[in-house]
Amino acid sequence: MPNNIPLYGVVSLPEMEEAALSVLRSGRISGGEWVSRFELEFGKLTGHQNVVSTIDMTSALFLALHLAGVKEGDEVLTTAFACLSTNSAIAQIKAKPVWVDVCHQSVDMDLKDLERKITSKTKAVILYHVAGYPGPAKELARLCKNYNIYLIEDCNNAMFASRDSAVVGTVGDFAVYSFYPNRQINATEGGALVCRKESLAIKARKLRKFGINYSDFRLPNGEINKGSDIPEIGWSMTLNNLCAAIGFSQISSLKVRHKKTLVHVEKLKFLLSDIEGLKFVPAEGDGVADFWVLLVFVEHRDAVLSNIKKYGVMASSIHQRNDLYSGFSTQEAQLKNTEYLQNHILGIPCGWWLEDDDLESISNALRKAISAVGI
Repeated sequence: MPNNIPLYGVVSLPEMEEAALSVLRSGRISGGEWVSRFELEFGKLTGHQNVVSTIDMTSALFLALHLAGVKEGDEVLTTAFACLSTNSAIAQIKAKPVWVDVCHQSVDMDLKDLERKITSKTKAVILYHVAGYPGPAKELARLCKNYNIYLIEDCNNAMFASRDSAVVGTVGDFAVYSFYPNRQINATEGGALVCRKESLAIKARKLRKFGINYSDFRLPNGEINKGSDIPEIGWSMTLNNLCAAIGFSQISSLKVRHKKTLVHVEKLKFLLSDIEGLKFVPAEGDGVADFWVLLVFVEHRDAVLSNIKKYGVMASSIHQRNDLYSGFSTQEAQLKNTEYLQNHILGIPCGWWLEDDDLESISNALRKAISAVGI
């Protein structure tokens, strides 16, 4: 049977086509009004004031680390069970990732393990909200404050998740978002950095475009102002006008899609509730997940994953442990609970693009896939 139920949905709306065509016809593809409009509207959506868009989320995370003062040889506490983009930014800035375990049968960072690993070289913590499941941001923020460490929230799959009466991304010193095609907002590519301090957002806006201060860089006639200085050289990390317009056009309908996903999750949980050997990954405490995918624990995960695909449903093991990649130049960490995730977690589709018949098909396919391995 073909893989006819995708794991992720890609937003494709008539408004996106209209926005893209308007930018292409204007000739202002690189820079233009859509970038600032997108930043403003995204800020309204998420409750943020200091939004700085970037060409991708990894660039946003790199900027966050740079603004946090992380330098070569410094240590950044992070999870090994994450998107590679999360930890590649640490390598790019030539810092050392220090791998923190998760709690038992959870995707939550183990804060006791984290505190044990804080040293004089620790400059920042990256809290990755796994697949839209909110992590312990408030608890971690208190810990970071005690040790004078920056907290960066990686919200690339968690735009509306919340925990302890706080929406993800609103607790840390910085938050980063992704607008990759399979995320909640599909700008074809793009990211955003949110800074708690306005002064750091102002600095980030300069650094994302080589460090240029555009308020005085050009004269009224368009020529470069020879008196304009660039005290700190930055990078080329700006979101282009075309991507910003495509992203902007989706924001008005985003909450409707999100609500539909939550309805699907509840239906799937009901359909799957009687399957022996299946356990839902919890959103800890009073957490409300954003459900990029629905996460479950299952024995013989690899065999189940192979089987469910045969029944026409795409699923995923989500992540490979980042500490196992030799490119990070770190020793394999002793992460007992992360190893459990690596071998037992399964992500199944649950999003807004599915229909009720699809939910039945997913339930039946998973039931057959588990039965086939004799769990």
